Amino acid sequence: MKAETKLTLSILVLLGSLMPRETLAVECATADIVVYGGTPAGIAAAIQAGRMKKSVILLEPTQHVGGMMSSGLNKTDASPRQGARIVYGGIAQEFFARSAKHYNQTGPEGTYFESKWAEATFKALLASAKVNVVYGQRILSTVKTTFIKRITMTSGRNFCGSVFIDASYEGDLMFKARVSTVLGRESRTQYAEKDAGAQLLAKPELDDGTPITIDPYVVPGNPSSGLVPGVINEKQKPVGSADTNLMAYNYRICITDNSSKQVPFSRPADYDPTQYEGLSRFINELVKSGQGPSSRYFIGNGKTVLDKYDVNSNRWFSTNVFHLGAAYANGTEAQRDQIRKKIRSYIQGYFYFGRTDPRVPQHVRDETAKYGYCADEFVDNGNFPYQVYVRQTRRLVGQFVLTENNILNKTKFTDSIGLGYYSMDQHGMLRTVLNGVVVDDTRKSVSSGGPYEIPYRAMLPKATQVKNLLVPVALSTSHVAYTSVRVEPTYMVLGQAAGAAAALAVKGDVGKVDTKILRSKLTAANAVVSW
Repeated sequence: MKAETKLTLSILVLLGSLMPRETLAVECATADIVVYGGTPAGIAAAIQAGRMKKSVILLEPTQHVGGMMSSGLNKTDASPRQGARIVYGGIAQEFFARSAKHYNQTGPEGTYFESKWAEATFKALLASAKVNVVYGQRILSTVKTTFIKRITMTSGRNFCGSVFIDASYEGDLMFKARVSTVLGRESRTQYAEKDAGAQLLAKPELDDGTPITIDPYVVPGNPSSGLVPGVINEKQKPVGSADTNLMAYNYRICITDNSSKQVPFSRPADYDPTQYEGLSRFINELVKSGQGPSSRYFIGNGKTVLDKYDVNSNRWFSTNVFHLGAAYANGTEAQRDQIRKKIRSYIQGYFYFGRTDPRVPQHVRDETAKYGYCADEFVDNGNFPYQVYVRQTRRLVGQFVLTENNILNKTKFTDSIGLGYYSMDQHGMLRTVLNGVVVDDTRKSVSSGGPYEIPYRAMLPKATQVKNLLVPVALSTSHVAYTSVRVEPTYMVLGQAAGAAAALAVKGDVGKVDTKILRSKLTAANAVVSW
């Protein structure tokens, strides 16, 4: 070796020995458990793990925790009791008990609250469990073998832990960890589910079930003029066949009729009344039939607390925006942001249309005009909710797939870690054209028949893919089963179970958790693990 080469190597070794250790390795904020997504599930997971004396980092992509429950979904989609028996125990019940006490409510109304109160309450619970919440952290990539070593965020920061929990609505951490996932509906034959797959296309209906004929073309009767906004051209698929369609998205809007505390429904900068042509034709058919529309067509009847209302979608033309789910699930963050803006603009225009457009009956306009956005909610976001209602994206295909049959047959699981309860409620999947009229892919809500058990394995990716990841939101179910599981109280139940399991995991391996011990820990925390 030449003398010059030896000298160069010696200098490099000397410089390396003088450099601080942290500059030689990736800088990584570390905790026992890292939770991605400050949804109610992620919050429950972090609180439970913190209460079990584990160090926890909760990563939230935005500047607000609480997911849908602090973003307008204030009239929760499930009852916490069946008769005298509690269905949703643990941290979910703790939250609802606080709500009932704060608003002096009893009965089902005990599950109603304000978005700003929900966020403040979640923050207080997280602080009491000593959870380190880090905002503005969106997942970019993972480093893994069969264990996730670290995750890197778009901020450039890295986070390390023994166990990771993906509590995001989108399932982005599990996707970045390259586990098996599915997007859309399985076929009827895959899991022998009677309500699976594509459904019959049918016309919109009146309340009495009478079909309504709505012309889908910009120039009525002229196919060459194109389709009105919100309608696409997709043919009838064989009933029960698989597809990639997802439920429609919207925002859950917080409004009030208290004129001293409201912001009027105003005209969006990009307002285009032609976006509501299908809606206006539907309303016209209601008027002609003599069956509506109700004066509360645009604002609904979702009264919550303190003169506030939670506005969700109607069955047919409403705040729902169809055909964006797959693009959102597969999109970049920039593309997702454009979709969020599109849905926000559509909904803001929807209320303005309902308040001002002459195609809307006068009594409906008058009633709509009595309402406005809540001036004391979402004050840093134009009084509009933060979180788009992602009813579903991709789902884990894990160690067990929960199906419609498990729900209906009330399958008993030795590793059950919580209960679901809600009906199998599928929102708009497809709005298209059949024989020259508007039709929707329709499936009526299917009752769950009461509470059902959810197994721990449904949160576990296949062990050959990753061993230290739990997925309590985008968990391993069929599409049909997910239309029941997908409500916030159930997410909180699953999140709490994930937090307990992460705290018990042997050397980070969530597949080695003793489920008997897990169930006993959850029961001790007032969770309900069997029915």
